[in-house]
Order: sequence, then C-alpha cells, then structure tokens
Amino acid sequence: MLENNEIRAQIDNRNETVGKKIREAEMSKVPFMLIIGEQEEKDGTVSVRRHGEGDIGTLTMEAFAELVKEEVKNSLKPFNV
Repeated sequence: MLENNEIRAQIDNRNETVGKKIREAEMSKVPFMLIIGEQEEKDGTVSVRRHGEGDIGTLTMEAFAELVKEEVKNSLKPFNV
C-alpha cells in the first residue's frame, strides 16, 4: 500500500521491545512510525507516531498515505527563477 503511493518504508522486525524500537526511531529522527499489532491488523488500521509529537492515533492506510502526501505538499517550496 505504501509503495503504491511512493512512500518509502522500512520494517523493523528485530526481536526487541516496541518501546526500544520507538526510542531508537525517535533518536534517529524517523519522521513517522507505524505500529501494527494484532488489533490493527484485525481492523485494517495502523497506529501512527510522529517524530517529536508522539502518538497521532489510529488511521487507515489510505488516511496515512494522504497525511504523508499533504505533509510533502506543504513542505515543498516554490522554485523561483
């Protein structure tokens, strides 16, 4: 789903606690973290955390893709010649 929207992602499937993975991602300044547990998998959603802000809440994959697209659109600066 993310690849279809041209969003790069990495999966951290190490045998570490979720808390440790979140701390390491925060220290590495990863912009967004998606936490997918059993409940999210069952509901077809993702729990989203944002660097520096923390937990955003639970979103559908489509809503998360739109959030990222909007973020990119707002961060682009016009090119003036």
